Amino acid sequence: MKRIAGFFIFLFLCCGTGMAQQPAVQRPKPSNPQPKVVDAFLDFLTEKLHLIPQERKRMRPLIVSYFAETKRISATTSDPLQRDQDRASLKISYRKSFTPILGPERATQFFSEEQLFRKKIREVLKNRNVKEN
Repeated sequence: MKRIAGFFIFLFLCCGTGMAQQPAVQRPKPSNPQPKVVDAFLDFLTEKLHLIPQERKRMRPLIVSYFAETKRISATTSDPLQRDQDRASLKISYRKSFTPILGPERATQFFSEEQLFRKKIREVLKNRNVKEN
């Protein structure tokens, strides 16, 4: 009986210490938008809003942050009305950040161009799926 108990203690210690040495699995942090998407959007925006290189450079970090916040709202808010309200508040907040760079008209136009860009991306993805099937 002592041998069996000793064996289980030995087994526990071996497994327990082996597990303690395993690195913890780290979950990826909420990712920022993919650089290709941001670059494509900036190209689209440069064409539509006639951005100059300085404006484009200043807008990039704001757009990355805006996309990340939009993604966070979509992922964490299950109530559709609350999600719409959060997105509207986010747009108002970012419009204030965009205005010193773009001016009031283009800062407001940014959001219509964003919707058009998202629509075009959905169409491209839909066409890719149709071709694959």
